Amino acid sequence: TETLQKERELESKMSLLREVHHRVKNNLQVIASIMRMQARRAKNEEAKALLDESVNRVLSVAVVHEFLSQNAQGTINLKEVAHRIIGQLQQGLIDPQKRIRLSLEGPTIWLPAERATQCALLINELVQNAIEHGMANRDEGNIVVELVDRGEEVKIIVSDDGEGLPIGFDLATDANLGLNIVRSMVERDLKGRFQLLSDGGTQAIVTFIKSVIGGN
Repeated sequence: TETLQKERELESKMSLLREVHHRVKNNLQVIASIMRMQARRAKNEEAKALLDESVNRVLSVAVVHEFLSQNAQGTINLKEVAHRIIGQLQQGLIDPQKRIRLSLEGPTIWLPAERATQCALLINELVQNAIEHGMANRDEGNIVVELVDRGEEVKIIVSDDGEGLPIGFDLATDANLGLNIVRSMVERDLKGRFQLLSDGGTQAIVTFIKSVIGGN
């Protein structure tokens, strides 16, 4: 019947789309592996650090494509994405000799794929920043990623009990590359708000709406 034929065509298209996302994920992982090898060979510590940070950015995008390869409907479970990214950072950036714990709190939140990709990068940058700066001189500590669902509005809160922000810190002038990436993505792509608070540690708060704004 015509209905059955349309269903078969749709399933064929969805299978093709899943395969595309699977291949994109694999290609991103290959790129990350090459960059990781370059980082190991880098003699300049700054260059090595920049390559390591870029590896994590690439892998955070690969996570989203992995989920899309399993479900090509276009909506992504943000909590699962965050859980995967936190695991990658725990394994890749934290010295196993240190007692620095990463944890995730909050409900399941479904987002459009574009929003989920942006959030994956934001979570990667904020957690990485907390590890590299908040926990720079500590052997133990806690970093918590909290997801808050307020209906159409979502909050991502990354808190640490580390060093806190330097006295007089100004996000507009003192932010490093990672925080500048976050601020730019929040304001330009998510059309949301980004705050940094410091009181016995640091708290980064990203607020945005779930739906993609036209022309975004």
